[in-house]
Amino acid sequence: MRSADASERPVRSLPTEAPVVELVDGSVGYEGSSQYAVAGVSLQLRAGEILGLVGESGCGKSTTARALLALAPLAQGHIRLHGETIAQHDPRLRQSVQAIFQNPAGSFNPKRSLVDSVAEPMRVRRIGSPAERRRRALAELDRVGITEAMARRRPHEVSGGQCQRAAIARATLLRPEALVCDEPVSALDVSIQAQILELLDELRREDGLAMLFISHDLGVVASLCDRTAVMYAGQVVEEAATPVVASAASHPYSVILQESVPTLDLAEQPRRVVPRVPTEEVDVRALPGCRFTATCPLVTDVCHDSAPELLGSDHRVRCHHPVGSGDPSSS
Repeated sequence: MRSADASERPVRSLPTEAPVVELVDGSVGYEGSSQYAVAGVSLQLRAGEILGLVGESGCGKSTTARALLALAPLAQGHIRLHGETIAQHDPRLRQSVQAIFQNPAGSFNPKRSLVDSVAEPMRVRRIGSPAERRRRALAELDRVGITEAMARRRPHEVSGGQCQRAAIARATLLRPEALVCDEPVSALDVSIQAQILELLDELRREDGLAMLFISHDLGVVASLCDRTAVMYAGQVVEEAATPVVASAASHPYSVILQESVPTLDLAEQPRRVVPRVPTEEVDVRALPGCRFTATCPLVTDVCHDSAPELLGSDHRVRCHHPVGSGDPSSS
C-alpha cells in the first residue's frame, strides 16, 4: 500500500485524453421536494486515475455515485462517455461503468456460490457457455486473490474482505473502463482495508481503469487517490490533486476536515480555521448564499448574499474568501 502521507507525493499530471466518463452540472432532487440532494456537480473520471470524493454523511456522495451509475435520475445536467453526451439509460454506460458497494454480501444471492454470482454478468448478457462463464469467473476470482475452493462457498461462508474481493471480481469481469467505489472498505478492519486498497490500485494500473472512490476517511483517500473532490451539502466545494488538498486546502470546510484527522505528532499544531457553532439548526441547502455560512468563521456579507461559484482549473474552489488568499477576513 502506498504511503498515507499525501503531502510527500508528487502531484500527478492529468491525462490529456478525454475523460472516460463525466458528470456535467448534475443535480438530483429529493423525492417530493423542490430542493436538490446534489446540485450542479461536475466530476471527470480519467483512465488510470482515481478521484476521491470525501465529505460528511448526508452530503450527497452516494447520490452522486448513483447518478453516475444511472441509478438516480438527473433533474438537471447530463453524462458524457468519452466526450459524447449520452442518456442515462444508454446501455453503453452500464457496459463501461461498474460499481463496488460498501456491503458486498447484500448484493450477492445468499443461496449461490461466489463463482456463480461472479459469472452472473456473463449469463445476463448471454456471453459464452456455462463452462466458459465458470472458467472466466474463476480466473477473475483468482486475479483478486480468491482460490477455487473458496469460490465454491456462499457469501455467508467467507469473511467480509473475501466477499469484497469477489464483488470486485464481478465488477471487473467484463473489463469495464471505470469503477465507482462507494465506501468499499469502511466496513472492514484496518489490515483488510489496506489489502483491498492495494488490490484496487493494482487493478487500476493493470487495466488502466478510471475510478471514483467515495469515502469519509481522509487518510484512506490520501493513500490511494490522485485527485480529491470535497463535497459539502450537495456541492463540490474544492477539487485538486490529493497532495494539494492534503497540505494546502483552500476552502474553509476542506481545511477543517484536514485538521480533524488524527496525527501521531504530539506537538500542538495551530489551526488555520476554527469552525463556528451554529446557534440554531439551519437548512443549509436552502440558504441563498454560501451553504457553509452557518459554520464558517470567515463569513462576510457577500457570503450571505451571493452563492460562490466553483472556480479554477487544476485547483477549483467554491469560496468568496479562500484560506490563504490574502483577504483580510481570512487572516
